[in-house]
Amino acid sequence: MTTISLNPSHTRPQHFSASYNYNKTHDINLNRPVSLVKIKLKFNSMSSVIRTDLPKKRKRGESRVFRLKTFGERGHPAEMNELSFRDNLGKLLEFGHFESSGLMGSWSFQLEVHRQPNPLYVLLFVVEEPIEASLNLRCNHCQYVGWGNQMICNKKYHFVIPSKETMAAFLKLEGGICASPEKESLSHLVELQGHVLHGFFHSNGFGHLLSINGIESGSDITGHQVMELWDRLCNGLKARKIGLNDASHKKGMELRLLHGVAKGEPWFGRWGYRFGSGTYGVTQKIYEKALESVRNVPLCLLNHHLTSLNRETPILLSRYQTLSSEPLITLSDLFMFMLHLHSRLPRDNYLNNSRNQIISIDNTNCRWSQKRIQMAIKVVIESLKRVECRWISRQEVRDAARNYIGDTGLLDFVLKSLGNQVVGNYLVRRSLNPVKKVLEYCLEDISNLLPSSNHELTTLQNQYQTGKTTTTTNGHNKITRGQVMKDMVYFYRQILMDYKGVLGPIGILNQIGMASRAILDAKYFIKEYHYIRDTSMKTIQLDGGGKLGIFCTIARKSHHHYNMPPQECIVVNKNATLSEVCREAERVFREIYWELRDVVVDNQREMSTRVDEMALNGNKGLVLDGNVGMMMNIEVMKYYDDEDSKKKDMRIECECGAKEEDGERMVCCDICEVWQHTRCVGVQHSEEVPRIFLCQSCDQHLIPLSFLP
Repeated sequence: MTTISLNPSHTRPQHFSASYNYNKTHDINLNRPVSLVKIKLKFNSMSSVIRTDLPKKRKRGESRVFRLKTFGERGHPAEMNELSFRDNLGKLLEFGHFESSGLMGSWSFQLEVHRQPNPLYVLLFVVEEPIEASLNLRCNHCQYVGWGNQMICNKKYHFVIPSKETMAAFLKLEGGICASPEKESLSHLVELQGHVLHGFFHSNGFGHLLSINGIESGSDITGHQVMELWDRLCNGLKARKIGLNDASHKKGMELRLLHGVAKGEPWFGRWGYRFGSGTYGVTQKIYEKALESVRNVPLCLLNHHLTSLNRETPILLSRYQTLSSEPLITLSDLFMFMLHLHSRLPRDNYLNNSRNQIISIDNTNCRWSQKRIQMAIKVVIESLKRVECRWISRQEVRDAARNYIGDTGLLDFVLKSLGNQVVGNYLVRRSLNPVKKVLEYCLEDISNLLPSSNHELTTLQNQYQTGKTTTTTNGHNKITRGQVMKDMVYFYRQILMDYKGVLGPIGILNQIGMASRAILDAKYFIKEYHYIRDTSMKTIQLDGGGKLGIFCTIARKSHHHYNMPPQECIVVNKNATLSEVCREAERVFREIYWELRDVVVDNQREMSTRVDEMALNGNKGLVLDGNVGMMMNIEVMKYYDDEDSKKKDMRIECECGAKEEDGERMVCCDICEVWQHTRCVGVQHSEEVPRIFLCQSCDQHLIPLSFLP
């Protein structure tokens, strides 16, 4: 999220963060594929944007619809198998609906989410932002996450799934600004905050995830689905590195702390994101040591300290020790067990179903009565019971049920509606067999999870380390999913966060709080994707050997700020000469980098030499010498000189050890002009920055003025 500092003259603006937010309603669902122009024409009420009827046939020229579950994979929709990000992006955009041109081009994709009884649709927008439209040449996200020394790119490509609120705000804003259709643009959309998904790529394949929002914030798609989509896009497009500022939270708990204590990694860690950089002077070594110290806190020692300070916490600890079939030894074991238990229990809305209730299927759009549907459901359930909870194919279930129900259309309707539904004491599971590629069904007995006579819920004893499951029926071991979440929030606040107020600054309890603070200050995480790197592979054959991919970069001389860009895969014919490679390299690097817009390769080698016969330079691939024009060189030099001047003027020396900007709010001393974090000098985030601020050093050296009249 973007937060503007309260006192611009003394503070630095904050920036976007990858936020898995549960507190707001974020999503847009379309039950009919439409273009942005059609949305704007029909936007008389929010319901007309979100819900429309799905036509039976797609009209000629109308946008294509893609499955959300597979979008971004190879062949879905594009064959993104090349070795460069720029080529794959071009292939993907060929399948998009072109929305607008002008300074910022944009495309849209209609994504279908499989749901019963009707599918849902979301809009994915891709907005091209040229450097001329950017407020700053240098990307702050790159600086904060740790690769701020990268060359400045010509373009950014924003991938956005708007929420209801952001789409409504965008349409309202555009309605007041754009009077003619040819001026329509999605440039204002990327400036809004609160999207279901917002991430962007630089034209060289480095990128940033800014925000995602899941189903608990009102969206119709889960945070996992959004994150899976983003990960598939990064893999398919051959992104190099992706960074994010982890602000994910749930029920007031910071997930990077909760999952860090439980699993040793943030919530984004399941997709391969690892520590990139920290704030307030936190390094990777400090972060890892903090994780280790909190995760290995013995519960017996913690319980000993808590007994004299708080009665409720030791009782809850004892309760979860009893629920677990494996001993909970450390704090990590406790939170890991609670997360696993929470994921295994059914949602609390299942408690409204009685034990013998058959689910009610909406039959308003079908030709069968509710009585016939309920009879068919009973027949299917009995057929699944006879196979003793084994997975069987849809065809086998259908054949067994046909002995009692002759109407095959009714059976097909019921089987389609029964997937992952609770029927009485059973959960009907449905899954696609990854090997046979057929739908399979299985019946799971969940009678131990359903409400008992006193409306409590008997839990599973999960041996989550061994994968085994046993049950318990003792009355004191009954617990609901909501109660587990409530207890988890309580432990989070009382043990990990509220150590000063409740536990007191004594021994191990104070250490937990200090370590938790360090974990929370580690906000920037990165993932390196499986892009072919500048190591042993210098050339690769493509298209059955007809073309050659050459890893190449450009070395620019006589420029003290110049950082050699990462290698790009230059695709040429197999028998191409070095001269042809140089011309193609010029085109590629001009397209990607602002500093190389008019670069000219000046290579001293024999330009007529065939590349496949030429020995490349060690493991570095092909390194070409390049020069830029005088005017561009002057512009680049002026920019970097200004940047150096700003860095010299902004001296950061904070007591936490920070020497560079990390995105946190800062304040400047009015005497020595040294910048420090507001938190480190005792100014709370909820407080305004003082109009006049003196650091501790300057304050101590002020000459007493008591002698003045």
